[in-house]
Amino acid sequence: MNKIKIYLNYLVYLICLVIPKRKNRWVFGAWFGNRVSDNPYALYQYVAKNRPDIEAYWICNDVSVADKYGINAVKRNTARARWLCLTAKVSVMNQGYLDLGGLNWVRRSFKVQLWHGVAWKKIGEDTPDTKTGLLHKISHKAYLFSNKCDLYIAPSDDMRKTIKTAFLVGDDKVLSAGQPRNEALLDAEFCKNEKDKFLNKTGAGKIILYMPTFRDKTSEPFTFMQISDDISAVLEKYDAVILEKQHYVQLQRDNSGATSSERIINVSDYDAQELLSAADILVTDYSSCFFDFVLRDKPVIHFMYDYDTYRDDDRGFYYDADYVRAGSIVKTSGELVSLIDDILNGNDPESGRRKIVRDRFDTYESADNSKIIVEEVLKRIHVV
Repeated sequence: MNKIKIYLNYLVYLICLVIPKRKNRWVFGAWFGNRVSDNPYALYQYVAKNRPDIEAYWICNDVSVADKYGINAVKRNTARARWLCLTAKVSVMNQGYLDLGGLNWVRRSFKVQLWHGVAWKKIGEDTPDTKTGLLHKISHKAYLFSNKCDLYIAPSDDMRKTIKTAFLVGDDKVLSAGQPRNEALLDAEFCKNEKDKFLNKTGAGKIILYMPTFRDKTSEPFTFMQISDDISAVLEKYDAVILEKQHYVQLQRDNSGATSSERIINVSDYDAQELLSAADILVTDYSSCFFDFVLRDKPVIHFMYDYDTYRDDDRGFYYDADYVRAGSIVKTSGELVSLIDDILNGNDPESGRRKIVRDRFDTYESADNSKIIVEEVLKRIHVV
């Protein structure tokens, strides 16, 4: 956060002190306004469908999504968006106030931080900070002040501990509740429809989903296009395709994984939960998507080709790999291809790990995640 922005945010905070809130107005945003997805969107859908007493607005950079998604979209950083944020009683995000605008117009609203997954790699204040100097310290304190929220969610007791240290909040700010986006994965009919949709699109019989996380400092992320010759024969043998979705942050930096072939298909524009609902096998690395996917009780492969460097030189981890893994760990492309072949052939050697991970990290997941969160928010803002 630069010096000018710090001063502007303090000015906005003073404005926030004198503008009254509308108790039934809620604003939602995600991924710096760039996407209509994730936990805030799932909660928005619930509110729009089930709470006609609440004015729900989706703040984003591209309002053409209003027609695509059928939502009440308002362009981020416009006068109307700022006014809605300024007068909203509740604001919902998955990154921080930047999801809703360039300045913190929601500072005095009841702020709900839904985040975007169970943390294995370190997040927030737990990530290594190598910067020094007085200006950095001042800027960092201003950032923490601006992004402090009133309610966080934790799908498990392990995640509750992480939320408290990563965001420097007390236990009373953390609600034991699952992620709204995961209600889709617990809906058998939704999962069947999504699988049928992708099978029809691809003409395949089996779907392998590859969803890696991003790298801050270490090597470029792996893409199956790098080993297309090695994996193609296996895919053809079992009439399978690989749907590859690189992490949103990584795609902002480069086009890694943006190419496609007949059996390896780039699906970067598709929603993650739709893909997870459709997949027969998930291949990932340190991404939190596997914590979601175990709710479907299907095979997981962890391709950890850069585990040591990611642990020691990049983000680092809260837990050892063996504590969180939901399936077998492989570290070379040869091992990866062999294991995919084995699983497609009907072997599922690590099925027991999925229940362990689900019990440990998805303790509070249910089909009522959104309802639980909304009712808690209404209780805390004294609206019944």
